[in-house]
Amino acid sequence: MVASCVFQVKFLNQATKLYNTTTVVPVNHIFFTTSAITAGIIFYQEFLGAAFLTVFIYLFGCFLSFLGVFLVTRNREKEHLQQSYIDLGNIPGKQMLDKIQPDSNSLSYGTLPDGSDSTKSQSGEKKEV
Repeated sequence: MVASCVFQVKFLNQATKLYNTTTVVPVNHIFFTTSAITAGIIFYQEFLGAAFLTVFIYLFGCFLSFLGVFLVTRNREKEHLQQSYIDLGNIPGKQMLDKIQPDSNSLSYGTLPDGSDSTKSQSGEKKEV
């Protein structure tokens, strides 16, 4: 349970940095509800000995909740990210370039830190790109 809470907090923090909360909260609601139902079925055997109608009504109620979340959030404007990558910050022992992911408009995947266009093959010899 502690690991689940830590994961949820970390997910919410990272997601709200990238997207609007009106997008993040409904997704979190659906994932949390689904994981709670699954955990209840596995750990507490909630539906053991329950009638088919009881299980159906329970799952239908969850479906209606998810449908409500979808209907409330479906007409929101799509958000465009200003940043197409997540900055991971300083990585110890690695030389930092101006960005972690290469520019999506360029034909090459990226450049080496020394600026040369050559790469080493697995055998250790240099190849020109």
